[in-house]
Amino acid sequence: MATATVPRTDTRSFAAWFWDFLRSEMAPYPGRGLLVARMVISATITMILIMTFRIPGGAVGPLYAFIISRENLVSSFKSVLHVSLAFAACALFVPIGGRMFGSIPITHFFWEAASIFLIFFLIRTLENYTIASGLGLIGTTVLAIWYLPGPAEHNVELTLWSVLAPAIGAAVTITVEAIFHAFQKQDELTMGINHRLKTIEDTLLCLAKSEVVPANLHRKITQEAMVGVGGLRQFVTRSNHTRLYRAQMNAIVSLTGRSVDFAAALVHTSPELAPEDREIAGKMAWQLVSIQQCLRRECEPPTLQWVATASTMPLLRELEEMFSLIPKVLEGSASLEEFEAFTDRAQPQFSLFVRDAFQNPDHIRYALSGCLAGMLCYVTYVALSWPGLATSVTTCALTALSNIGSSRQRQLLRIAGAVIGGFVFGMGAQVIVLPWLNDITGFTILFATVTAIAAWIGTSSTRLSYCGLQIALAFYLININEFHIQLSLSIARDRALGVLLGIFMMWLVFERLHPKKAVNQMVETFADNLGLLATLSGFALTGPDANAITRVRRLRARITGNFASVNAQADAVPFEIGPLRNQHMAARDRIRRWQAALRTFFLLELALLQYTAFAMASTLTEKTLCDIEEFDAACTQRLEAMATYLRTQRETGQATAALTTENPLPASTWPAWMSTGSEEEKQRGILPLVHQLARILDRLWDEMRAAPLYAVE
Repeated sequence: MATATVPRTDTRSFAAWFWDFLRSEMAPYPGRGLLVARMVISATITMILIMTFRIPGGAVGPLYAFIISRENLVSSFKSVLHVSLAFAACALFVPIGGRMFGSIPITHFFWEAASIFLIFFLIRTLENYTIASGLGLIGTTVLAIWYLPGPAEHNVELTLWSVLAPAIGAAVTITVEAIFHAFQKQDELTMGINHRLKTIEDTLLCLAKSEVVPANLHRKITQEAMVGVGGLRQFVTRSNHTRLYRAQMNAIVSLTGRSVDFAAALVHTSPELAPEDREIAGKMAWQLVSIQQCLRRECEPPTLQWVATASTMPLLRELEEMFSLIPKVLEGSASLEEFEAFTDRAQPQFSLFVRDAFQNPDHIRYALSGCLAGMLCYVTYVALSWPGLATSVTTCALTALSNIGSSRQRQLLRIAGAVIGGFVFGMGAQVIVLPWLNDITGFTILFATVTAIAAWIGTSSTRLSYCGLQIALAFYLININEFHIQLSLSIARDRALGVLLGIFMMWLVFERLHPKKAVNQMVETFADNLGLLATLSGFALTGPDANAITRVRRLRARITGNFASVNAQADAVPFEIGPLRNQHMAARDRIRRWQAALRTFFLLELALLQYTAFAMASTLTEKTLCDIEEFDAACTQRLEAMATYLRTQRETGQATAALTTENPLPASTWPAWMSTGSEEEKQRGILPLVHQLARILDRLWDEMRAAPLYAVE
């Protein structure tokens, strides 16, 4: 096997990488400021109500401003409904169990253990995240109340107060979202469609002017192609419009999604256009403006006149076809039957648990690990007779809700959030700010400021967002848990230390007892994506088959999620230290470079599927379809071989097997029709896509053969 290595592309120091990481995560994006404002308003109003009506244990109330979904008004309302169900379950389960088992120490101990086990099991297996969050946070909070001595009536009263606080937060949040929705002039469906069409318009304008597509626009069109239009289809399904309108909008969403796929493929394969194609791209961009105005103003579609052109570039020709159909769909002159395959089918019956909740032993192991961490916290603060550390069990549940415990990066985020929220903002405010405040107005300003900082961090990507949630939790536990301004540093110290205790126990159990290195997860997820792309390449869409399209959608969503997971784990690798750190950093650099190429392959493969399924299926001959199937089979073989190769190295930590399989797709063996041009132009339109796909696989294949994954240059 060849021993030459590919030079590393990322040679930044840790400090330089971390600064770039923070700068990219904290940068504003469209809608971020408004989302943060809504979170701050909801949390602040909740805090004022809790302080005004003197509700004890109110820290969880404003915390729900971070948890409740704000995707749209419907999802927010459903979240509140699910939270209410979770609150009702906790209000019944904990007092009854405490009344039956809380009076005797030994039975109380086993009841706590069983309750914490059940909480972690439900967090792991419940299908609905909002219900899991409600059970986790409220359940662990109320369990700490039943540790306190005193009559059961007093504990029941405190339990009900603890349930009321987050209920107020949920009610305030849905009210704020409803008010925001009432003042929103344009519906989210139209906004989503126009946002994607605007991205395509900007891309076409750059190509028309023979300008290099800016990096931010390149990332934008790529990301939108990766994500797809599944969210917009959900808006169509949930809308209360007429059946005809839903059919029309579903067709437009489908056309928009296909257009984004073709536009992304155009950017990756043809960054420069011929002069005649540049003129066509400019006309298409100008006509896209009319389509967006029509959708925005709900004007009469016959005013849109699409001027047909004769582009020699297949991707431009298909984009033109997509855009010409949108006005026809709006005016009703185009048949909607061909788009029925894109319509979301009726959702399956509500499922409370994930499919393998009671069959997969990993769920039991996870619940046992969480129970061990929670009980270690419980035993610690009971043995020390230090009830102020009871926040540690709640921290364990919040950590589990955030899917934390699999990497050193996320562990540092937990600690950083606890230190910033608890010691810097929490205790710092008690020392410097709170002694000078005499009324609720000054405290409200302080609360809103800290909440805004936490919310801005919380609206980052999954790589950093948990830190914002941890900042809010630590600050609220110190300053909002009573209905007065808290000046006691001992109480603040206990609650902050409780948060750190919970973080430590989760680290001890999940990281030390059965650790999962970020580098191993990164390689495994990347290999899984190679396998999924092999499956995607094997699809033979020869028409609008509803079942096949549904499978492709699900596969597309899984691949996109794995891309994000690989990025998150790659960002965690620099935080892991040890004798093999240099090898792991080398593997990280290779995976990141290969993933960039794999993203391009994914986008072009989607465009190829669009061609064979919709754009040209009726014009392709049987011979051409057979050649495409042969090409797809070769791609599948290559991708599966690469996935097996990487998994073998991951299991041993070194290269123990080489890519010995012969190249199944050398240029000399490409189907003859792709090089001779014997077919009609429409049947040879996929030639640029096929060439680019083959080049990407050749490059990946050669780089993997060049050196072991963990080789250090």
